[in-house]
Amino acid sequence: MFLSTPSASFNLTSIEKKLAAIDSASSSSPYTVKTTHRLTKVNNETELDSHLKSERAGFNDEQFEYLTQQSLTQADTDYWEEIFTDSLKRRRNLINCLLADDLRPRSISSYDSAAATKTNQVLNDPTTSSTGYDFKSGWISQQNQTTVCTDLSAVEQQYAQTLIKYNQTRTSSGTNDGDKLIVQYKHVAKTYETQVAADMWHAAEWMSGVLDYDYQKNDLFHAQRAVVLCARDYLERSFRQALETTYNDIDLYGCLLSFITSNEKISGLQSVDDRLVDGVSAWPLIFYALRAGDNDLALNIIQKANLPHVRTLLETYLSKEQTTIANTSTTTTTAAAATTTTNKSSNIRNIEYSLVGNPYKRAVICILDRTNLVDAHEDVLLCIEDFLWIKLAQIQILNETAFNDRTNIQLTIPRLQRWILRDLGEEYFKAYEQPFRYTRILLLCGAFESACEFLFKIPSTKVHSIHLAIYFNEKYLLGLTSSIDECMIMIAGSSQQNKTNTALNLPKLVESYLKEKLIHDQRRYWELINYAYALINIEHLEAGTEFRRLLIDLTTNLDDLHIVYGKWIIVSENDGGEENKIVKLERGLLHRLFSHLDDSDIDDILISLATIIEEHHRSHLLVASALFELARDYTSSIRLASEYMTQIIHDRLLISTSTSTPLPFVYELAQRLQILSNLKQTETKQNYYLLLDIYAFVDYYLRVGQHERAFIVLRQLKLFPYGKDYDEDEQVRQLFTSNKWLQQLFPHLCLAALRTHLAVIQQGSNISLNEEEQNQYEFYRRTAPIDLIHLAEFAHMQSQLFTRTQLRSIDRLCEQANQYHDQDMEFH
Repeated sequence: MFLSTPSASFNLTSIEKKLAAIDSASSSSPYTVKTTHRLTKVNNETELDSHLKSERAGFNDEQFEYLTQQSLTQADTDYWEEIFTDSLKRRRNLINCLLADDLRPRSISSYDSAAATKTNQVLNDPTTSSTGYDFKSGWISQQNQTTVCTDLSAVEQQYAQTLIKYNQTRTSSGTNDGDKLIVQYKHVAKTYETQVAADMWHAAEWMSGVLDYDYQKNDLFHAQRAVVLCARDYLERSFRQALETTYNDIDLYGCLLSFITSNEKISGLQSVDDRLVDGVSAWPLIFYALRAGDNDLALNIIQKANLPHVRTLLETYLSKEQTTIANTSTTTTTAAAATTTTNKSSNIRNIEYSLVGNPYKRAVICILDRTNLVDAHEDVLLCIEDFLWIKLAQIQILNETAFNDRTNIQLTIPRLQRWILRDLGEEYFKAYEQPFRYTRILLLCGAFESACEFLFKIPSTKVHSIHLAIYFNEKYLLGLTSSIDECMIMIAGSSQQNKTNTALNLPKLVESYLKEKLIHDQRRYWELINYAYALINIEHLEAGTEFRRLLIDLTTNLDDLHIVYGKWIIVSENDGGEENKIVKLERGLLHRLFSHLDDSDIDDILISLATIIEEHHRSHLLVASALFELARDYTSSIRLASEYMTQIIHDRLLISTSTSTPLPFVYELAQRLQILSNLKQTETKQNYYLLLDIYAFVDYYLRVGQHERAFIVLRQLKLFPYGKDYDEDEQVRQLFTSNKWLQQLFPHLCLAALRTHLAVIQQGSNISLNEEEQNQYEFYRRTAPIDLIHLAEFAHMQSQLFTRTQLRSIDRLCEQANQYHDQDMEFH
């Protein structure tokens, strides 16, 4: 070692020798060594002191001050970076700590008890008891919280019945704002589910009170202000109620004293230099007075503890609040307040009051001064609601200018939501073990859309997701996507400032639930259309409203159509001994839903639905035809049924593998049209009957061994002219020209008719025909060769409707018929 003896003085001679040896070794080295400017040689301590004094005398004081300030600044920066890094590490373990049983005080059983609702609601709400809303989801044993109701089918039915009753009230009175709906939801949760589910519904109802605070979703500042005020009111009231219930005392100060003295965790955090008030540290008293929302009590405690700096800070905190709410400050005052917010008073935010000593002291200073925003203050947290309350209290809700100042680092509702949803994440909240508790946290920070979307991820809570979303939509608190094709939840907004708005795809949410639960059960169609009706106020580009779109998408099964929309039935009546058949309307569920409307109004709804299906869902033409018929629009009904039959015939004639057959509805419609003798659409109706007969011909024509019956049907139809009568040709030509459906089929029907005639000419009769059919067949068969030639000539007269290939096919058929006819004549 350099110290040869344990004496207090340096052996400068030994040190000099060592340096000389190093210098000689460096000079002999092949590497270039930079010349060292050595200090003046000193031989003892006296010379060293004199040398240091002379150096100090020649030093620049300004440079010294600059270096000192720079060092202090760097030290301060390193310190806060260390604090920030440490906080980031600790917050990862925050949630698990908050949910641990050993952190819950044993002296209180209902800290997290949500406050009794607003005074009038408590008195009038049948779902609440006389003692108020008794919530015990915060500090009670977790054994009861993690239990999720397994009999969800019964719960789903109860929620569905609640929605049905609400829809009946809404349809009869026109509109409703959802207040009656949430009352019934709370009743269902309290009766059929666990207490934690009821807590969630109560929090949802409470947070809908943001509308009382001038909530505007597109205005970020006012939306943030409303959410913070409403959520803090909920958390502070619930804390006060828990204290009063536990200690059976309405004196808040006395409750706080009992609460703090009986809690070992709080007492163990007391520091030796804490100011005492009534034998208790002032800092937890101040913290929990603020936590209970009693600012006057907190101010009195500060005065008793003689903390002038904290008093100044609290008064500044409260004065800003009063000035801003009253809206009496001028532009100059607002600017001054912004400057005050930005330039924090250094005599308050210092080590003495914010970092050292009792953790409750640090929490109080950080809340009032809105500093250390990333500090979770886990030392003072007894439940997750404490954490949420601290963060809400640090959010700016008073000064819009400071809020819009992007250079000022501040906590906002969107940042708090991202912290909970993205940074901490679901696993840290044990969200899937306690879904209702996690949902309540999301509701209290204004993440209504995320709360609904989270519940929908879990099969057992999907029903809550749907009804929670329906309720918030009724209160106009949900941000909705612009299209059903978008994601279930997304960030919406065109400008950078509005990028924090979250949008929920409510139609997709409801549709997914209906398809999973109700679409395959005819007994649940009543519930299905009521869920669809809940979206009546959401517009849709093509269908008018999401209610109509869901009806169209979910009720296109023609067999079940009558359940929703009703149907026409044929009944017999005895009139003076004579039996008459009439058509009678059997009403469906839609008529039940709109029982307050006249039949003409319901007919308008049916026509609107049918029109949408005709325009955008061409594969369901018969559904549209049925709806038109129910609305007594027979012209449109026959038109669509004719189009459907034309497509069936066309496919059968052109596609060899086609097995398309008309649904029974087309024949039932024909029967009803026959009974409606007063129907004016005589020509349209006759053309429709003709299409049905043409299909009968095509069906026989395509069957093996049925050409005889096809021939009989064809001749009875008188669809083509078989003589030289010009009037008959003109009449048939007009028939095909005036009827667009027959005009499309004309070339294919001609070829089918010619082939049928050729088959009759070439083959004999079939013994499967009965006597009457055999007589008809033999009668028509006599002139079949001549009729074939006449039919071919008529086809050539309409050559513009045929392709060249079709015309060549007609000529070949005529040649085959002539050859067979010549051979037959030679034989005879």
